[in-house]
Amino acid sequence: MTKPYFVEIKGVQFRNKGAYLMLLACLQGLKKLNKSFELVLSPGPNLPYPERARHGAWQKLSFRRKGLDLTGALGKLPGPLLRLFKRYGMVTERDVDLILEASGFAYGDQWPLTFLQNTAKEVVRFSKAGKPFVFMPQAFGPFSSKESKAAMRDIIQHARLIFVRDPVSLQHLQSCVDVLPEHVVLTPDFTVGLSAEANAEVPELNVPFAALIPNSKVVSKFNHANAEAMRSDYVAAFAAAADYLTALGIQPVLVNHEGKEDAELCAEIAARSPCGLVQIEDPLAVKYFIGKAELAVSSRFHGAVNALSQGVPCIATSWSHKYHAMMSDFGMGDFCVAELSEQSLLDALAQLLHEKDALSAVVADRAATLKQRNQKMWQRLAQAI
Repeated sequence: MTKPYFVEIKGVQFRNKGAYLMLLACLQGLKKLNKSFELVLSPGPNLPYPERARHGAWQKLSFRRKGLDLTGALGKLPGPLLRLFKRYGMVTERDVDLILEASGFAYGDQWPLTFLQNTAKEVVRFSKAGKPFVFMPQAFGPFSSKESKAAMRDIIQHARLIFVRDPVSLQHLQSCVDVLPEHVVLTPDFTVGLSAEANAEVPELNVPFAALIPNSKVVSKFNHANAEAMRSDYVAAFAAAADYLTALGIQPVLVNHEGKEDAELCAEIAARSPCGLVQIEDPLAVKYFIGKAELAVSSRFHGAVNALSQGVPCIATSWSHKYHAMMSDFGMGDFCVAELSEQSLLDALAQLLHEKDALSAVVADRAATLKQRNQKMWQRLAQAI
């Protein structure tokens, strides 16, 4: 009996629509490789069993607590015990043949150093075993400490491929080594080519509408000392945009692109300005809905990608370098609002509406080019594994 080819996809989840889209993009790309594979996912609060089972995923046995990582050691358990685990749908790192790391943005000073160090050890283990560890297109950095640079250096040296989503991230990786190897490749976001799908969850609107996509992380108290004031200003800016659009005959519709926290933020905005509110669980259906909008205003990275990849002009409110790079890929760099306020958002909206027809053509053309680059990315990945 031929051994299954186990592919673990890391950094994805079902709650965040962007992370879910990256899982679907990985699955779509893997199917095009003409190689039969078995999906492996690690369990977690945002990767519950019913959804994993729906995708036919095996469960990865792992154990990480801060600096203690026993994940690799679990593969050295006695053979009868490992076979018993498999009977119940569980595999160890030893069984995994390929890892696709699709976190989006999880390596840099904003994140725990232990996470970076544990990943570096895992990449080295895979390299020694002759197995490919591939970082799918994502943002990186910065890396300011000696320890973070050392861990990232191990990753750069031992990963089979590292696809980097933007030039700033590339510079952050460059800061960790003397010369970047050829397997570090600048590649745009890879969810661009995912086909949107309608289903019963998608509401039908008979009027022109704009998709407003908030992000609770932008105003999280865990990220900012003055979170309450920032949240108030953020809600006021989105409410002002909604009022402006309503006056022009464009229905503002708030789209929850994640979960409970974003739903609460949507409710606060809707309390300030009458808006529609859409909560769609299926990530491809969310993309379909956004694609029907006249325009979008998004604080969610993949909310903006969902719009732009379907030719819908979008304003992005930015909290990280990854936003401006992505918007520039679509020819919309001037519509990345770094300092969000009522006036800055209204000014951007006025400019976008004034140039909407020309911008739509540019965005559609850039989207087609990015989809071609995605195909080349998968071709390179196929050669590497």
